[in-house]
Formats: sequence, C-alpha cells, structure tokens
Amino acid sequence: MLTFSGYAAALPVLQREWNLSAGRAGAVFAAQQLGYTLAVLVLSTLTDVWGVRRIYLLSALWNGLANLAFPLLARDFGSAFVLRLLCGAGLAGTYMPGMRLVVERFEPGQRGAAMGLYIACFSVGAALSLAVAGALLPWGWRWSFLVPAAGPFVAFAVAWRIAHDPPRQPRAALRLREVLGNRTAMRYVVAYAAHNWELFGMRAWLSAFLAALWAGQGVPLSSAAARGAAFGSVVLLAGAASNALGGWVSDRVGRRPTVVAVLLASATVSFAVGWTLPLGTGVVLPLAFVYGLLVTAESSTLSAAVAEAADPRWLGTTMAVQSGLGFLVTAISPAVFGWLLDRAGWGVAFASLGAAAFCGAAAVARLPRGSG
Repeated sequence: MLTFSGYAAALPVLQREWNLSAGRAGAVFAAQQLGYTLAVLVLSTLTDVWGVRRIYLLSALWNGLANLAFPLLARDFGSAFVLRLLCGAGLAGTYMPGMRLVVERFEPGQRGAAMGLYIACFSVGAALSLAVAGALLPWGWRWSFLVPAAGPFVAFAVAWRIAHDPPRQPRAALRLREVLGNRTAMRYVVAYAAHNWELFGMRAWLSAFLAALWAGQGVPLSSAAARGAAFGSVVLLAGAASNALGGWVSDRVGRRPTVVAVLLASATVSFAVGWTLPLGTGVVLPLAFVYGLLVTAESSTLSAAVAEAADPRWLGTTMAVQSGLGFLVTAISPAVFGWLLDRAGWGVAFASLGAAAFCGAAAVARLPRGSG
C-alpha cells in the first residue's frame, strides 16, 4: 500500500506542471482504480482455481515494477493515465486475494474483527504512503513515487514465507447468474460500491482540498501541497482505527445496522465539509479528522457481510463481483468529483460523495432483519 497515495500527494504539483484540468487530474487518479477493476475480475476469480499464493506473489512484483515505471516514464496526461492503469492491475492481485485468505481462516464470530484489522492495514498503508510522498515532495515529485515503490517488493518477501492456501474442494461449475441472484450478497455489494464511491473520491481529493485551504491563506503551492499530504495522512490513519473498531462492533450488533449507521453518518459529513473552506483551519481540520474516522468505518463490515452471504463454492467469484463493481465506481468517482469541482466548487463536489453513501445505506436498510 505504500505506493497507493503518491499521486494524491503530488496532484497539485502535477496538475500545474502538466497543465491539467481538475477533471483530467481526477481521471489520472481514477486510472489506477480502472486498472484494478479490469484485473480483479480475472485475478480474484482465478483464486478459485490457482489458489491465492501464486497470484499474490506475481501481483506484488508487478505492482512494484509498475510504480517504478511511473516517475521514470510519465510525462503528460496520456502517459500518466496508462502507467496508473498498470499500477492498479498490480494492486488488484494483492488486496482482494489477501482478503480471501483472512475470510477462510476465521470463524464468523471473529471474522468482522479480523477483517477490520486487515482492511485497517489498507488505511495505514495509504496514510503512510501519503505521508512519505508528501515528505519527499520538496526533493521533486518523482521521489514521491520512487521511494515508496520498494513497498511491494517487501510485501513479496514477506508473503513468500507466510502466504499459504488451505485445502480446497473441487471447484463447482461457475454459474454467474446464481452469484448475481444472491439478493443479500448483491445488496451488500451495492452498498460496498457506494461506500467506495465516497471513500475514494475523498482519498483522491482531500489532500488537494487541504492544500487549497493553506494556499488560500498565502502559503506557496508546494508547501501547501506538502501540508495537505501530511494532514491527509493523519486523516487516513484515523480511518484505520475506526475500520478495526467497526468490524469488532459488527460482530456484536450485526452487519446491517453497523453499515447503515456509519454510511448515514459519513454522508452527513460529505454534504457539509466542502462548504467549510471560508471558516478556516479551526473548523476544516477537525471536521476532516472526523470524516476520516467515519468514511472507512464500515468497510470491513461490508466485506465480511458479502463473504458470509456468498455460496462457499463461488466465494472467489462473489468477491470478484464485489471488488469489480466496488472499484469500477472508484474509477469514476474522482473524475466526477473533478468535473463538478471545475463547474460548481468544493461544496457540490463533496456533496456528490454524500449522495452515494446515502444510496448505499438505503440498499442495505431494505434487507430483512437477520440478513447480517
């Protein structure tokens, strides 16, 4: 995950250097998510056939090499877009397959907490990535990508020793219609997609939003971007703690009520935060911190709920559908945010994230009691 947030940290600098509109700048961020979406549909499904270990190891190597290539070869919108696609493909073969390993090793009564810890590492890694990339910006944006690219190679070395596949039953014939016809699982998948629309729109643009806060106070752009990345990393790190806590809570009160409550709370902050720039750091920074706590708190609960509602014979395929739809929207959300930002400003752009979260809560709220 150390490679994940380098572009978000460097976005204000690259937008100026490459003369990108906000829409195009958001599209480059979204390219990683698009690459992830295209690859995860294949790679997560293949875990039903090949097992997780082989896919994880090859993908970790791919992720490291692709993230080394970005600072060496990216020169403009087109080259950056293609290279970010390749970075997303590498991430696809580590995150969801790793999640499957966790799902298969823990009983339902512990699965929410275990998934919370696993997905918290996504937030911790994204936060560290943002902090490291922001700290390296004064030496040039390329260093913000080159140094974190070591992360996937370290992951490869660790996974080589500890990642092992449990014995598997012979795979049943794939019936995608039955996977899609699983009403409970698919409603949680829709909520997961709505959650990701909000989360990744926020992750792509929060640092730039905070940079705009300080730039509006007269701080030079490069320094404002570095401050935005530093505080943004604190926000993402806060989300790691709430993610783990959310999974633990859902083991006790249920998946559905946890998901609905957190999505409604995060939607409320999304509707509010974009209008607060004129109020200054005393309002914006505490609200951004609360935002970070709320926007990730239901992620592990949603993934656990999808896994528990899935037919065990097609768990990999169900998780592929979950991640495919969930990350397809992350390829759209940052670009839509940027398009709205160009035309209507920060308030409307952040409100679009809140609307998605509200729709996710509605999808799960309609499930009958006892559905998680």
